[in-house]
This record gives sequence, C-alpha cells and structure tokens, in this order.
Amino acid sequence: MSLPDWPAGVPSAPQRGSFRISRPFNKPVSSEFEAGNTRDRPRGTLQYRMLAMELRMSAVEFALFDAFVSDDLARGTRRFTMPVWDGAGMVTRTVRLAGEDKFTTRQQGRAVMVGFTLEVEL
Repeated sequence: MSLPDWPAGVPSAPQRGSFRISRPFNKPVSSEFEAGNTRDRPRGTLQYRMLAMELRMSAVEFALFDAFVSDDLARGTRRFTMPVWDGAGMVTRTVRLAGEDKFTTRQQGRAVMVGFTLEVEL
C-alpha cells in the first residue's frame, strides 16, 4: 500500500522562527557495566528526527489539511510523504505526525496557525 502524499493545496514551508529540531536522532540504547560505565548504541536501523514547526494556512487550506489528517491519515496515525525543510531546502521525506494531539491550532487574524511535530525518517 502506497503512502499518502501531502495535499498540493496546503502549504508545507514552516513559518520563520517556528522550525526546530527537537530531537536529532532516536534515543540510544544504553547498557550499564559492572565498573559503572555505560555504553550507548544506536537503536534500530531506521533513524528518525523530530521536527517541530508551525504552518500558516487560510481557512480553506486548513479544511483540506483537517480532512487529510482525519481521512487519509486515519486521524493522524498513518505515515505519509511531505516536503520538509532540511536546513538548505525542501526535501520530500516519509513522516508521521507525532504526539497525542497530532496538531494544534490558533487564529492569527484571518489565518490559521497550525503547529505540529513530525517524526521524519532519515
């Protein structure tokens, strides 16, 4: 089964100042030794980066986004492909909405500011 794509009518570029790498890599597996030392190892072969961001949307764009999350992503539980900022430009990656709430909204004038954290496959 193919992954859903980010809707073409919804912006994907984060607002200036809202983009943040909240966790650059998966948490490592730590092993403790009798001498008191610990050794960290990467967890699994698939690595994820957590990106927090906020997007500015019109009411129409938010309606498309909300339908995409509710229907195509089964209330935000499925992975999907999306253009994400990698520090130099927009690159299409496989992502998943992270967190229990999946996304938050706030009004800013006529715009809807949508905030979320993405789990991005590296």
